[in-house]
Amino acid sequence: MSEDRYILSWRNPEDSADFFKTEKDEEYRKAAEKAMSLLLQQDRTKKNLQDRLYRAGFSEKASAYALQYVMHFGYVDDLRYAQNYISYHKGERSRKELRYKLMERGVPPEIIAEAFSGYEEEAEYEALKKMLGKKLKGKSLSELDYPAREKAAAYLARKGYALPAIRSVMREWDEK
Repeated sequence: MSEDRYILSWRNPEDSADFFKTEKDEEYRKAAEKAMSLLLQQDRTKKNLQDRLYRAGFSEKASAYALQYVMHFGYVDDLRYAQNYISYHKGERSRKELRYKLMERGVPPEIIAEAFSGYEEEAEYEALKKMLGKKLKGKSLSELDYPAREKAAAYLARKGYALPAIRSVMREWDEK
């Protein structure tokens, strides 16, 4: 039986009345149900869903079937996940940090690059200004001594912002 027939038989109870007779078939169905319930809680990447199914105790084949099942209906899409993640966090994180977090979640680099295609540099600049304001806690840069300024710049650099952008924002902040 082809994989598409297998998926469609699970969707249509009258077609699958005698299909899920073996223990293996029952595990596949339960894996697909678990995948669907996990996706109801939150959007997930392919890797994240696969890891969660594995931790739930499903075999590798059952997990692969469940992944194929949810991907067949478009419930798992790493590009959509990456675009949503970037649009939600772009005002508070650097481009480098966003890329790292997505790679940590199992999104392939080529999909991350495609997701960043609509990313504006202004968003990163605004996030940098927001992060500097948070770090300074309402103080002005003129109140800080040189080591404190450098410490703030090093903090922002560790967060993934480029040094020229940090210096530019600090100059702008100092002029205010």
